[in-house]
Amino acid sequence: METDKQQFASAPCFQRGFTLLEAMVAAGVLSVGLLGLAGLSGMSLGKNVDANDMSRVTNLAADMAERIQSNRQRVLDYNGTATNAACTQSVSTQRMAWGDCVQWSTLVANSGLLTAVGTVAVTRLDPDPVANPVTMNRFLVTITMNWQTRRNDVSTVRNKTALFTTIVAPE
Repeated sequence: METDKQQFASAPCFQRGFTLLEAMVAAGVLSVGLLGLAGLSGMSLGKNVDANDMSRVTNLAADMAERIQSNRQRVLDYNGTATNAACTQSVSTQRMAWGDCVQWSTLVANSGLLTAVGTVAVTRLDPDPVANPVTMNRFLVTITMNWQTRRNDVSTVRNKTALFTTIVAPE
């Protein structure tokens, strides 16, 4: 036991443990790493909010596209549908398109997206079957969603737009 104490006392200085300078350097390196992680967590929060908004927008657009597909014999009835205005379809002659417009407007309004507006534009791709009986009678349906991102600590409010297109061909 006595010899162990003597060996420790006679050991060179550099073998006795950390110095104050080494501890300060280690703390500095650790703090730089933690600051980098803090910056990344703020950025990832903003990206998660954007991804959540995009999921909602995609679901809203898909909902309207499915409504149009289920009423594909009357695709042109959906042209000009906008959630920020009264539905233009006739309740008596375009009842299903009018109901879809009202329901979609309610969904968009209650989506939790800031200032969300959805619009539908329908364009004929092929000649009208009345004038030309040999036609595929296809329509290009474009659903546009506009909204604003939510303000958080790392970004300001931005206007965003997503465009969804599909081709509908009545049976």
